[in-house]
Amino acid sequence: MAARRLPPLLPSPKQIRPQEGSFPLRGSVPIVLEEGADDACFDAARALQDAIRDRRDLELPIEGHARSEDLLPRIALSHRGQAAGLEGDRYRLEVGRESVVAVGDGASGLRYAIETLIQLIGASGPVPGCSIEDAPDFALRGVMLDVSRGKVPTAETLHSIVDRCVELKLNALMLYTEHTFRFRRHPEIGAAASPLEAETLRELDRYAAERHVQLIPSLQSLGHMDHILALPAYRELAESEMGWTICPTDPAAIDLLRDLYDEYLPNFRSRLFNANCDEPADLGAGRSAARSQRLGPGGLYLEHVDCLRALAGAHGKRTMIWGDVVHVHPERIPEIDRSLILLDWWYEAPFDYERVKRFADAGIDFAVCPGTSTWNSLFPRVENAELNITRWAEAGRKHRAMGLLVTDWGDWGHYNLQGNSWLAYAWSAQESWSGTPSDTRSFDRAFSARLFGDTSGRAARLYRALGAIHEPGFGVFNGSALQYLFFDDLERSYFVARCTPRALHRCERALERVRSQIDGAREAFTREFLTWEELSYAADASLFAVRKGRAGLRYNDWRSHPEDAKAGERKTLARELTDLARQQKDLGRRLERLWLARSRPSNFELTKRRLQRSRQALAKAARALEANRPPPPLPPVEPLALSEVANQVRHSLRPK
Repeated sequence: MAARRLPPLLPSPKQIRPQEGSFPLRGSVPIVLEEGADDACFDAARALQDAIRDRRDLELPIEGHARSEDLLPRIALSHRGQAAGLEGDRYRLEVGRESVVAVGDGASGLRYAIETLIQLIGASGPVPGCSIEDAPDFALRGVMLDVSRGKVPTAETLHSIVDRCVELKLNALMLYTEHTFRFRRHPEIGAAASPLEAETLRELDRYAAERHVQLIPSLQSLGHMDHILALPAYRELAESEMGWTICPTDPAAIDLLRDLYDEYLPNFRSRLFNANCDEPADLGAGRSAARSQRLGPGGLYLEHVDCLRALAGAHGKRTMIWGDVVHVHPERIPEIDRSLILLDWWYEAPFDYERVKRFADAGIDFAVCPGTSTWNSLFPRVENAELNITRWAEAGRKHRAMGLLVTDWGDWGHYNLQGNSWLAYAWSAQESWSGTPSDTRSFDRAFSARLFGDTSGRAARLYRALGAIHEPGFGVFNGSALQYLFFDDLERSYFVARCTPRALHRCERALERVRSQIDGAREAFTREFLTWEELSYAADASLFAVRKGRAGLRYNDWRSHPEDAKAGERKTLARELTDLARQQKDLGRRLERLWLARSRPSNFELTKRRLQRSRQALAKAARALEANRPPPPLPPVEPLALSEVANQVRHSLRPK
């Protein structure tokens, strides 16, 4: 019998050979564990049993046998020991006419063999014969999820993200935390942000460990501490009036960090800990200026990192930090303690990824950290994300990085919805396991089948189509212009004024096509209907942004030349703006429902505030049109500046 065609797999194995024949899957086939099999073997068997029940409605028994050669047909599972990292993740899978044999070098390798076998099992028919030898490129492969800048996931969502990691053969999950943990000794911290509890994290840590996913603790320890430093009890610990960076020369600040570490770190079994320490914008510019001058450029930073290493070391943790400040002071690299792990990042596709060579040359362990390009966006910039992930992975392989962590941030409120990140997670899983896929169409089919049960690849194509529409006439660094347009205050029109009619028209036509395709693809998301709803919302919000831009340009024309507008035109535009305000209110309700489907209430009021300001500006503009009282014309449009982009967002976050 000729070899059956194998389905595309995610991540694609290093070596795979089709074999003649196939394995007949029937309810009488036992899943066999060898004598002395441990809990990891049984857990892998249960995962396979559950998947077969779900896909085939078959209940395969799990049995232990001292010998199984005469048990045919059978599925035999085993692993060789307790190897970890690359060694433990290696596996072999053989599918023949009479048996399936899955062997892992370690317990994790066996589980990854099962995850591959599950993908080979279709909705019907025998399992195609094949021989697979497989192992990953990186020992550490995972996701860093921001749980601080607006959105705190529910325990159920966090467990589901661990399950997603297992499906994709990712073995690390890091929850980026600034203040969203319930500290008993410091209960004011995060009190209004639905903080995570120690019990929740301990349970998640156990759940993840059972599935070979390492839950790595992460707690900001220098910059990005504005949430804590804004509280009256901690305001005096700031480096400067900016209230962004904790003062590293203040003993009370170090005492606070010690308290936080003592409560937070014992909840994690991982030996790693990310102290972050990125972007300390005012470090050395305030209370610690004299100490900074004595230590020289970069010296104060290294001194603080050494202090954090000692604090974390008291809990048996090895410290990680982001690499941005280290790159600013490359001359200090020889002074870095070699127990430190540097996490190098940048999120726009054009970049010098080769800069990690300086870490490799210095003998410092490091990981590469691309991004999902979801934040500051209504929907991720898919092409940018995939290029960014691929180029970081290439640099990481070349210079022997210990791992790849894809980062999923939540800048300015984290209104980017979780399901919209799945494609970037999958692309990073592929890159960190076996490199860039040789055929994007096969990857798309594997992604769609693995996550949604859609063997056509249609789900992935929708991600790509929607993720390609972002520019209404201008672009923004590290974000999508449509998102800024969505929240723009029409009275100020900082972003509306930068649109062009032709680009808006092009975006609208493309979005209408994609929106229709999403409507027609509900059945492709039978396993993840919530993700379909999240894609639908993102398409509708993007369409709203474009239509707001088109109406906004006409409104601003009237402001500049009110004498040119006829009464009928004014009334028509006023009705359009009123309707847009109503639409944005409806979109806000949808967003809140989708937010709460996966997350705690946390800081949704920040996004509500931005939505309300946008709606109020639309309604005010409509009233001005109806009364024929134009506000002053806009000032001339100047080149878009990143500092002003941030100012506009801060303005939108202020209460009206």
